Amino acid sequence: MTSKYDLETIELPSKWKPSPLFAGGLILVVIGALFGVFAKGQGATADSELRFMSHSYLANFMFIMTIALGSLFFILVQFVARAGWSTSIRRIAELIMSTIPFLTLLFLPIIFALFAGKNIPYEWNVPEEVHSSVVKAKIDVGYLTKEWFFIRSIVYFGLWSLMAYFFFSQSRKQDESGDVEHSIARQKWSGPCIMIFALSVSFAAFDWVMSIDADWYSTIFGVYVFAAGMMAFFATMILICMALQNAGKLRSFVTVEHFHDMGKFMFGFIMFWSYIAFSQLLLYWYGNIPEETYWFAVRLKDGWQYVAYALIPLHFAIPFLGTISRHVRRHRLGLTFWAVWALVVHWLDMTFLVMPNAGPANVVALFGHLLGGVGMFAILMAFFLVRAKSAPLVPMKDPRLPEALTYANPIL
Repeated sequence: MTSKYDLETIELPSKWKPSPLFAGGLILVVIGALFGVFAKGQGATADSELRFMSHSYLANFMFIMTIALGSLFFILVQFVARAGWSTSIRRIAELIMSTIPFLTLLFLPIIFALFAGKNIPYEWNVPEEVHSSVVKAKIDVGYLTKEWFFIRSIVYFGLWSLMAYFFFSQSRKQDESGDVEHSIARQKWSGPCIMIFALSVSFAAFDWVMSIDADWYSTIFGVYVFAAGMMAFFATMILICMALQNAGKLRSFVTVEHFHDMGKFMFGFIMFWSYIAFSQLLLYWYGNIPEETYWFAVRLKDGWQYVAYALIPLHFAIPFLGTISRHVRRHRLGLTFWAVWALVVHWLDMTFLVMPNAGPANVVALFGHLLGGVGMFAILMAFFLVRAKSAPLVPMKDPRLPEALTYANPIL
């Protein structure tokens, strides 16, 4: 292996430094928040300004958190399926996955707002201002309280961080010893971890996003968020691998066949997200029960209806037609374009889930929100670089690496 492949190509480029990305990301997040305050104008109250900033922060946090969770699920699936084709790209996913403990820190502002007694972004946090009997019942039984919200969030982050640590640490140990037992251990635990992942991600989606409208409910909302995150994860993987190859890295390890498969997965989750989104809408449309349609009513007025209608072509029809071709998925420029597209519409989708509860759409405020989203993504990439500085980009001693290096898609 070492005689055929240049081991220097599995190290992170020396010019890729996390500190400028992290500083730049923080600056953009702050500037984005200031744009939101500016957009509200002189007549705006402090409450409306805080409402915009809290909702914007939550939406942008979910934008990057779902990408990291997508990487964790990808790793779990590769081991439960004993996949060999992905071995040469798996370390990139492991490095994204290992940012989850860092992302826990980014959730602290939401927790601080709750314990400060604010009703942003969750109105149920001030029970005396709640008028809905459904929400009051959830508060009375103790589910929607800041204490239990905090405990559940700690459990979610703890479970994800433990899984990420176990799978990444086993991978790094195999880098040293080459022992196949480290692969067997990950295969053994991947199945149970998938079940834990499914439940924890669903409940986190219910708590963090769906409880913004606490009197509305959807049993497939967690699947909706999961599908969106998986699409964004594969888009991120494609862009990172493309950037590394442009920097002279991984050219022998990540082939057009791997890009083709990542493109197929991205295409598949574009379809899956569309299926879940349509299914959720259809159930509430033909039921036409006021307490069930309220969530959609909020998102189909005050300018947000344009975002809702735009998601149909932007998140489904256009990328579906753009990525359905095998030739596009095997074309570097074409695949890069659609990966960027997928990331942008994922940000728009997370915005659609959260921001309508902050008030009417405002172009200037949304521009600030977009800057915050770019800043959050830069912070995620900074965390990725921090982790990548301590590990090679390819698990060179993984027993399935030769299979990945000779992998080829069948020609139909």
